[in-house]
Amino acid sequence: MIKSQLVNIGVRIPSDLKKSLSDYCNRSGTKLQFIVTEAIRQKLEEIREDSYDIALAQERLKNPEPTTAEDLKKYIQRRKQKE
Repeated sequence: MIKSQLVNIGVRIPSDLKKSLSDYCNRSGTKLQFIVTEAIRQKLEEIREDSYDIALAQERLKNPEPTTAEDLKKYIQRRKQKE
C-alpha cells in the first residue's frame, strides 16, 4: 500500500463506543488510528461492492435474461476473489 499524507478529521461518536474502542486498543496494543482507518477502508469497500451489485441488478432488470448456473458460478468465484 502506498503511504499517503495523514490528515485529521473530527467526528463525534457515542461515548460508550469511544470507551469500547479505547478499551480494546489498550488491551490489544493496537493504535486507535489503525482501527479507525481500517474500519473506514472496509466500509468504503462494502459500499463500492453494494453499488456495483445494485447497478448490475438494475441493468439486468432492464433486459432480463435467464442466468445460467455457469454464470452464477463465475459470479460467485469473482466475489470470493475479492474477499
